[in-house]
Amino acid sequence: MSGFASKVSAGRRRLRWWIVVLAAVVAVPLVAGVSARAEAAAVQWTPYSGSNQFTDDSCGYPTAVAATFSGRVGVRAGTGPAAGYLFVTDNYSVREVHTDPATGRWFVVRANAQFKDIKATPVGGNVFEATTKNPGQSLVVEDATGKVVLRSAGVVTFRYTFDAGSNTFVEFLGVTLAGHFPDTSVCSAAGSILGIDSASRLTAHPLGTTASPLGYYEYRPPGYGTGAKKPLLIFLHGYGGNGDGTAAQLPNVINDAGIAYYIANNGWAADRPFVVLSPQHNEITSPAYPYPCDGPFGGSCTMQLQHDRGNPLPAGSPCWAPSEVHAFLDYALAHYHGNIDPTRVYLTGLSCGGYGVWESLAQFGAGRVAATVPIAGDGRPALGSSGCALASVPIWAFHGDADDVVNPAGSVDTIAGLRACPAPPAKELRLTVYPGVDHDSWDHAYSGSQGQDIYGWMLGFTTG
Repeated sequence: MSGFASKVSAGRRRLRWWIVVLAAVVAVPLVAGVSARAEAAAVQWTPYSGSNQFTDDSCGYPTAVAATFSGRVGVRAGTGPAAGYLFVTDNYSVREVHTDPATGRWFVVRANAQFKDIKATPVGGNVFEATTKNPGQSLVVEDATGKVVLRSAGVVTFRYTFDAGSNTFVEFLGVTLAGHFPDTSVCSAAGSILGIDSASRLTAHPLGTTASPLGYYEYRPPGYGTGAKKPLLIFLHGYGGNGDGTAAQLPNVINDAGIAYYIANNGWAADRPFVVLSPQHNEITSPAYPYPCDGPFGGSCTMQLQHDRGNPLPAGSPCWAPSEVHAFLDYALAHYHGNIDPTRVYLTGLSCGGYGVWESLAQFGAGRVAATVPIAGDGRPALGSSGCALASVPIWAFHGDADDVVNPAGSVDTIAGLRACPAPPAKELRLTVYPGVDHDSWDHAYSGSQGQDIYGWMLGFTTG
């Protein structure tokens, strides 16, 4: 299980910007050839500059990004015990202009800093541990008038390991901060500039403060409690969102990824009419249920083992179990019955949450939810035990074809199997596979940046 957990946790957005920059810098000494032998040598500086255009959807909505960058890289050969290794310093400047294509509003994300010499220490065989420091203004967000709304400045220290024999990055070991690094996220600051205030509509309900069997977050859309009843969307987080539901651990849900993160960081559009409830799965470890899944597709291995063991609760299930989803749905329908439409209840989730969607369909899909969107989850265990019954509810599955955590076949083969079912015909089945995308296929799916509107699609179905 540790491999699955570490890969999922490493994707948290709090470090996203710095990890991307680090990866670019680390590539320099590895590609340059750490096996080069040289004694004392002067630093050789190489200037660089460039530009790029792309779409960013990491905050829950798409922005068109025009990026420019420049700087200079200095490389020196190590001496003495460090002979044969190259040490890199990168003085860099990055500026990104993000434009909302729907409104034309824009903001700027920029950085001016320096990656200092990378120090490598042997840890065994060809593997070395490296430390690099990044002092300066590592992240600044400005509005269209140039007003600074977020500034992170100080020293960021990274630790990681690499294999000098194969010139490959091995493992990210962590980051420490010293200086001014505010808790406000880039997404929250940017969303405020774009006029999105979804965080103000989010309420935490820790375990024990309500009759809910799980701690959860509640989002109420504009107009809640007046006029027509609202549709209900239940979001199931991934492994990184696990916790005991208490006030101390419930924030894991919004710190992880996906819809709860977007809402908490001003990334959820006000015109989406859903009441959104984001419960927290409590993973209670148990020695009776080991998960030796550190090999390829560790997530799929974990999901298959959990299914084979019957999704045991209260201990033994790293991912969502259908019984707890069922219990939470009962609570939601009873507690919000005056303000939500029970014929328009929808279920979605990512990774472990995607697995939870598939397993829930296997146990109680028909008649309870109107449509589902499982993302980067493995549905093959549910298909193997429940077969064509899964297709009694409309399904739109998403996956990245470069996912190395949960096998893409978990979506591809499951949908193919359901499409092959005999009459009566299945409800609507859709499959979107993003080429070249890794485990994080949810940003594309939830933001609609690639042209898929899952929200309009879900609202096209009812259980009535």
